[in-house]
Amino acid sequence: MQIKTNDAYASALATLVEAQVPLFRGDLKDDACGQVAAYLRLGSNSIASSKAFIEDHSYHYFMQFSDNNVPKPVQHKPYLGDPMVHLMKGRYFNGLKSVGTTFAQKFTNIAKNKANQPEVPIPMVALTSTSVYTALFWKSQGSPSKFNFMGNQFSEVYVFHVQFLEDLKANAPQKFHKLMVDIFAAIQDLMHTKKAVADLTTNALAFLDLNGMEE
Repeated sequence: MQIKTNDAYASALATLVEAQVPLFRGDLKDDACGQVAAYLRLGSNSIASSKAFIEDHSYHYFMQFSDNNVPKPVQHKPYLGDPMVHLMKGRYFNGLKSVGTTFAQKFTNIAKNKANQPEVPIPMVALTSTSVYTALFWKSQGSPSKFNFMGNQFSEVYVFHVQFLEDLKANAPQKFHKLMVDIFAAIQDLMHTKKAVADLTTNALAFLDLNGMEE
């Protein structure tokens, strides 16, 4: 993937990774712990299920659910699981000072992209995947109220995802670019959905006869 970059953009991406991977603390990890458990239907007794997801690194895939709400990874849809898209939207494209907003123009000039559409960069996807792994690791330990993330224990997971995506890019470049386009599009769909809900709320309040309501 080729993205127009400058020093400020590269620094912003590097800061995201440097600040959050070594100990994996912060808002991204906290958001992941809540969203991943809900999406994968992980209750209080889900240690074995959590371990299964992290052992084969299937947690970032889009999931299909059985009649019993058992999630099964869709093997041709990596990095498209609902938590992945929601976390990327919430952490990188939310607010005027977010990386996705501040450097929006950097997502528009893509090489080797047949559709000529914006893509997300590898660091964003790898960092988000690491946050999902972290949440499942916490669940696999029985969801302790106090949990210390020591040293660089999650840096290897981040490197794993970077290498996975780099290998995909080298071996199947068209499919790699299509995947990164699809992730970006899914994030944009979420942003438009949020705006539509906000517009509906505004319209509903405008319809309300506030003066006619009893106190």
